[in-house]
Amino acid sequence: MQAKKTVIFALVASVASMIFVAYMGAINASAQASNTSSSSKTPAPGISQTTVILPPQAVIELEGKTIPANDFIPLYDTAPYMIKSGHIDAKLPCDASSTSPLKILVGQVPNLIPANLTLIKPLSTPGKMCFYQADVVSQPYTHGDWLCITDIAIRNPTGTTMTFPPTSSVDIGADQIASDAGMAAGTSMSTTK
Repeated sequence: MQAKKTVIFALVASVASMIFVAYMGAINASAQASNTSSSSKTPAPGISQTTVILPPQAVIELEGKTIPANDFIPLYDTAPYMIKSGHIDAKLPCDASSTSPLKILVGQVPNLIPANLTLIKPLSTPGKMCFYQADVVSQPYTHGDWLCITDIAIRNPTGTTMTFPPTSSVDIGADQIASDAGMAAGTSMSTTK
């Protein structure tokens, strides 16, 4: 009787191990098929093979930091890649007309120009702190103009050193970057404001 139980146990164990091995093989085959099919997918329309999708963003807390008169602080750099699309959120000190003396600069060093910041009124307190947003988009080379954005900075164009108050910050997100190899040698950025 004992020998019969041992033989049955051995058969059950053998069948269980075969099922386990077959199951693991099916999982591995499925994973390999998934990897093969995902790597052979074509890119979405409008996105070239050289485009890189970036998930991270930079949040720069400026509270308590100082920026000397007529100076700047580099905030973000994607060189040697240009920012194809992204955004900037900035909470900065402002005057009673909701204008900040500070400028957010975009471009490619040394050619930086002021970003076109839009005031977000519901999140601003004129005379204290204002919230601004801007889209960041490199423009292709056409008719002698090129706006290649690889760098973002903040500038103090005033004649006095500024200390950032509480909650001062800049949030930068680069949604897509790409090689800036398309930039013609010696071209300058458009400096229209």
